[in-house]
Amino acid sequence: MSEKYFEWTVYFLLICAFLLPAIIWRLHIRLRFLQNLVRIGILKRQQKSNFSLLFSADILNKSARILFFCTAAEAKHALRALTGGNTEPAVAFLQKKHPELALLLLAHTDINEAYKQSKRGHIPQITDREFGVYIPLTAHLVHDRRVFLASVEKINPRLAKYNRTARAYFKAVAAYAYLHEGDMLSASQNASAALKFFQKKQFAMETAACHLILAEIYRISCVNDIAQTMIESALKIYQTQNAPLFLAKAHTAKGMLMVFENRFEEAEAEYQKALQLPITPQLHADISNQLALLKLAQNDTAAAAGYVKQALDMQKRLKNPYGTALSLQLSAHIHFQKKQHRLTVKDAAQACELYRKQKNFSATAECLYLEAEAQYKMRSNTAAEKNLREILQINRAHPNSFHTANAYSLLGLIYLQKKDLQRAKVLFQQSLHLEQSHRRCEGLAADYANLALIDELTDYADNATSNWQIALEYAKETGDEELVALIEKHRANR
Repeated sequence: MSEKYFEWTVYFLLICAFLLPAIIWRLHIRLRFLQNLVRIGILKRQQKSNFSLLFSADILNKSARILFFCTAAEAKHALRALTGGNTEPAVAFLQKKHPELALLLLAHTDINEAYKQSKRGHIPQITDREFGVYIPLTAHLVHDRRVFLASVEKINPRLAKYNRTARAYFKAVAAYAYLHEGDMLSASQNASAALKFFQKKQFAMETAACHLILAEIYRISCVNDIAQTMIESALKIYQTQNAPLFLAKAHTAKGMLMVFENRFEEAEAEYQKALQLPITPQLHADISNQLALLKLAQNDTAAAAGYVKQALDMQKRLKNPYGTALSLQLSAHIHFQKKQHRLTVKDAAQACELYRKQKNFSATAECLYLEAEAQYKMRSNTAAEKNLREILQINRAHPNSFHTANAYSLLGLIYLQKKDLQRAKVLFQQSLHLEQSHRRCEGLAADYANLALIDELTDYADNATSNWQIALEYAKETGDEELVALIEKHRANR
């Protein structure tokens, strides 16, 4: 009898040995198929959003896996809804045992609500080593600069304790932080490391996002050919993923690069490609802002004003303070080019107030400088000096703006008007020192020209001759014929 039981046991084990791998393989294939459907469903829903949303293949895969292996009817219903892009049933189900995961899943369809819940403490803060990296990522997406930068700084020293996937997501968002601080080397290293991981994991959307981060880093670093290659790579991914909204954003990024290179016709063609895709009103408004910048670069203020008005109307309807601030800032630039200085001050002040609330210190400094320029033109030197002093104060606390040198230079002009030549000279020299560190030829030309003017007024003829010559050399490097002609005219009239 025992031999018979033994034989049956052997047969059973042999059957299990053959069937179990097949069952596991089938479950694995089924899970992978459903996870892919979830990613497609969420991506399709995100095409209709006016706001930047979280997209994490890792979060979506984890959510689908938990629901797939749960036998409850509620879980099966939630998984079916999730494959269609509806996160609500899955979020409700996951909140019981996986509150952090539920919160991050909600961020794929309603990031503002997810962020508010996290801040209010209704759901536990995302603090563990698996999900902690999503604190700076979600803060970045909702434009909370303070939390974004502080959390990147907090996580970075203990990043080695996180798993490889978490480290990749952190490095992707940390690249934005380094970009914000002007540390291009660290930004590039982090974005490249994240890109390599996401490519290996075949996380398409994250890979494309890293290509766009790198494109922005290379654009700012003036390595334009590599920047364009990165954008082209992102475009190919978005085409294969059938993601027209993201495809339009990549075309817009390419248009911005073309503007930077003064390839205006190609830039406009890229913007038009984006506008022809099914995009959201928010992206339409953003592209209108970029078209305004393009027309400003072409000195077509009438067309620029039309695009800005269109963008500003849309931004106000959408109640988007970030886009509204940029539209007002562009409007101020248009008024300045048209010598409408009172309107310049009005729009720049409104934009400045919005940027202050957003803690966007660089943009705040830029708007303050634009105000000061217009006030200087109107001979309102007291108001101009007040704004310029505020720029210096901001940049001492947050040294990430390029307007410190400009502020010193314009202060020098104000003191030159006051006939306080020694004070003006010191201010021009401070500006010159900063311009030399950034090697900004236009600023260097202006500072040397102003110092030459002071040398003439104080009877230092030899110094004046030398400074005029250096100013002319830097002016020629800029390629600005008007600036060259102006300096040559001053030299000739001495």
